[in-house]
Amino acid sequence: MDKPRHPGRRPFGNGDNPVPLPDLVPEQSVPVTSPEADMWEEGRAAARSGIHEKAMACFVREAEARTAQGSHGRAAIAFRTAAEQARLQGLAEQGEELLYNAAASYTHAAERNELSPGAAHQAWISAAKCFLQLQELDQAALCIEAARRVVDQSRPKVEIPQTAS
Repeated sequence: MDKPRHPGRRPFGNGDNPVPLPDLVPEQSVPVTSPEADMWEEGRAAARSGIHEKAMACFVREAEARTAQGSHGRAAIAFRTAAEQARLQGLAEQGEELLYNAAASYTHAAERNELSPGAAHQAWISAAKCFLQLQELDQAALCIEAARRVVDQSRPKVEIPQTAS
């Protein structure tokens, strides 16, 4: 067994014969392959340590880097995570701005033509959730309607034969 599926839970069995866990490598010794991954991991470590200001800054830098790369879905996740860190600091106004950025990134991702219908649908739903958190009900409704259109367009059209009465 390589890793437990859910950290903190027993991997298998009823507890009589626990499965030994492998030796885990500390996070600090895992090589990072890109600066963006470094920002994400640094932000996660800061968040776990309760250093929310640093975590927020790391997640914002990650989001900005992903936006520059055109990876709007990843940027949206980073903006949303940064917004949560702002909320934990009591920075409501900054948190709202970050949520708007997340919603915009989700929207931009959803509008891309090369996105699968399922991914586009999820991006619209995620944008709607951001707008709901911001209490922007009209914007949320527009996103939900766009998600419905994606579903309607991806369903196969079934013709129901007309019967003469």
